[in-house]
Amino acid sequence: MNPYLQNTFKSIWLTHFNNGNTALEFSFVDKLTFVKHKILPIYFNTGGTNTKGFNYKLSNSLLNDYKNKVFIICDVYGFNNENYSKNEKMGCYKIKQYPGYICDLSNHQSLKHYMTDIISRKSRYKFNSYKRNLESTYKIHYKMYLDDITPELYESIFSDFQRLLKKRFLDKKTVNNNLNPDEWAFYKEVTLPMMLNKEAGLFVVYDANKPIAITLLNFSTNTMFDVIRTFDIDYAKYRLGSVSIMGQIDWCIKNNIKILDFSKGYFEYKKRWANKPYWFEYHVYYDKKSIKAKTLALFYKNFFSLKLYLRKKHLTNFIHELSFILNKKKYAE
Repeated sequence: MNPYLQNTFKSIWLTHFNNGNTALEFSFVDKLTFVKHKILPIYFNTGGTNTKGFNYKLSNSLLNDYKNKVFIICDVYGFNNENYSKNEKMGCYKIKQYPGYICDLSNHQSLKHYMTDIISRKSRYKFNSYKRNLESTYKIHYKMYLDDITPELYESIFSDFQRLLKKRFLDKKTVNNNLNPDEWAFYKEVTLPMMLNKEAGLFVVYDANKPIAITLLNFSTNTMFDVIRTFDIDYAKYRLGSVSIMGQIDWCIKNNIKILDFSKGYFEYKKRWANKPYWFEYHVYYDKKSIKAKTLALFYKNFFSLKLYLRKKHLTNFIHELSFILNKKKYAE
């Protein structure tokens, strides 16, 4: 089951981003719930942009609860478009929004096998060399925490997690949305109960007892979702980010996880390590007979298309860098 459709994730998300108000159900779609825009007749799926991708299916029955409304479903897997059936009374725009990247491990018996298949010979030699040098220089070990973590250790790791993430993005001189206080508070509260339900994990690379790379991960039945990752930039010369990915791929294969999903957004490491690119889409459903709903839906379609254009032109990176410059003192706290 997808973790973003489960009660743990949804209930805590509603507490943080919907003032604890109950989510709304509508007859046109199964399992998804929604929250309403403060003013307009627009409804966003519970979880919003904090999910890392999911599928859904339209219902066979349609009541009148869709009338005069617009529904926006974020972060939908574009490669399962055939599952999104249509109905005659509701229109739908499907807008590409982010590239996504998957490591499909189903036909690979080991990390070595996967790297041989995906990574060039020259790069394999480099990555293995970085890993050997790191492990021979420091007391390196790897740990995946699932439901075997104490609240005290969890607090300690999350404190290091925030510190390392902040340190890295201060060095990059750009904004990381996950460090927004509201976002970070949500992830900190939701992750431990998800771990106890085996829906989340923390993969930690240690130098002796010191965490030097941390990745927050979510789980469905056979998929591991990359949520947030960072590493200590003091170890950057060892390509610690790639070493951490190697450890995660190795863990996935040994634990019968078939897919490591790097989720949305382009980063060079995702393109290098993944073997299946795809697209995330935003789906905008609306009442075909309502002029207001049709107008709002068209506005959001054009708005999301503009955002994609800006990303392709790398203008969003400029905006993040400018935001960092204007708010540098706040990000350094």
